[in-house]
Amino acid sequence: MSGPARWGPRRDWADLPAPLVAEAERRLGAVRGFEPRRGGFSYGVLGVLTLDGGRRVFVKATPADADHAGDYRSEAVISAALPAEVPTPRLLFSCERDGWVLLCSEEAPGRVPHEPWRPAELAAALDLLTACAAPLTPAPVDGLPTVAERMAGRCELWHALATNGGAAGDGDRARAGAPGIGAAPEMGAWERAHLDRLAAVERTWTSLVTGDTLLHFDPRFDNIVIDAHGTARYVDWGRACVGPAWTDLVCLLLESDLGTPDPEEIFTAHPLGRAADPERVDALLVALAGYWTRTAALPGPAHAPHLQQRREHSRRATLSWLRIRWAAGEGGRDRGCGAGSGG
Repeated sequence: MSGPARWGPRRDWADLPAPLVAEAERRLGAVRGFEPRRGGFSYGVLGVLTLDGGRRVFVKATPADADHAGDYRSEAVISAALPAEVPTPRLLFSCERDGWVLLCSEEAPGRVPHEPWRPAELAAALDLLTACAAPLTPAPVDGLPTVAERMAGRCELWHALATNGGAAGDGDRARAGAPGIGAAPEMGAWERAHLDRLAAVERTWTSLVTGDTLLHFDPRFDNIVIDAHGTARYVDWGRACVGPAWTDLVCLLLESDLGTPDPEEIFTAHPLGRAADPERVDALLVALAGYWTRTAALPGPAHAPHLQQRREHSRRATLSWLRIRWAAGEGGRDRGCGAGSGG
């Protein structure tokens, strides 16, 4: 497996409105060069500016009416309030004018880790989560959505499928359609066999996945930068929310290609995972499995059609992990049917 597809198209610094560029240069000094950066799924400007004198800063900008512009505005507020102990580049300024939202921060030293994760890079990312937990509990920013509020309307799937009789048809990947779920998601044999339990957990997950930690909530490999000394830093706080401290550990293990390591072993070996209530972890996995099963049935946006492949990867990874956890509770690993697999 070469890993989930990635990278969306970008626009150049020169494409920004001249008054916005002038405002940035008023704050920073003359811009001598722009180096675009890959990663993510937005379609605005993202890269590093070289300034007069050689200083380098990171910039990202998006049209103010883009569907992700709200994330940029949220990131500006959150980044400005992050404690100094959190390993992340500091926000220098943000502004909104001429139909664009612009954020400028320190350049994070280092590079994006590889995918699949390499052991040393994964270890650095796991250390990052540990380092963030204490300074971000309780959340230093008021008014943020909870995990449940962030996911509202995106993962209500299993109950709808159970109510409508689940999937029909032959084979391990029958199409399942149910009113109100917006798409015809794929269900494997394991999901069909456990549909009642999935639906029951889904009905209560919002009351179980609660907490007061500020979460990054998008710890994909390309939202982490690791420097030459092995220190990892978060970038892109646009999806931040509040919930249990272990939530980002779950997401880290599912959003990118983990390779061959067992997510359950990594989770239970980590201090955040060891402290987690298993029932609450299962509840989040059920919600995420519903979200990715639902969205993997949809085409990716026009500027990032490969997003569908990432969602499919996360769908399979989540169901596989959930299957292992539930099999352990049932007295052994369930090898009888593939979780979301083709056979």
